[in-house]
Amino acid sequence: MSASPKKVTEGYLERAALHYLGRFSATEAYLRQVLERKVCRRNENYEPASTEQLEWIASVAAKCVRLGYVDDKQYALSRFESLLRKGKPRRAIEQDLRHKGVSEEIVKNLLHAVDEDPDRNIDLSAAAAYIKRRRFGPFRRVDKVSDEKIEKEKAAMMRAGFPYRVVSKLLDSTEDEILVLLP
Repeated sequence: MSASPKKVTEGYLERAALHYLGRFSATEAYLRQVLERKVCRRNENYEPASTEQLEWIASVAAKCVRLGYVDDKQYALSRFESLLRKGKPRRAIEQDLRHKGVSEEIVKNLLHAVDEDPDRNIDLSAAAAYIKRRRFGPFRRVDKVSDEKIEKEKAAMMRAGFPYRVVSKLLDSTEDEILVLLP
């Protein structure tokens, strides 16, 4: 005998949203997705959210935005910085932000602001972080230097999304030149 599913209420959705936001940062759109999944799990036979439940989800998400628990611009900026430190190229960062529910306008404004900074090149900074993290170029072990190894490093960076000019420039750089570029 299976237990009947627990009832979904607006209060439950508020508690679920606060619990989720207490552990993770999210955009308004992503919070809605999370709440919709929670509703589906609680509905009988995993039915999609009803119109009333969707209204509750919208209300809870709007309330979280109004109270400042969810801020898409701040989320986009912190996620951008985090991905840049991990060595993700510009295109991968854009894609990740869109996947997380950041609006096209916020992504465009953020990248425009970063592009306006004359002291910063996103691709160079990300590639430098990638090289250091993966121990490529000047960070590789001295006994592991070979033409084959260098070609594999270039291929890995190209697959990660870095332009060839950036890859070849940074793999030929010194350790100090790369450390200066780190975000």
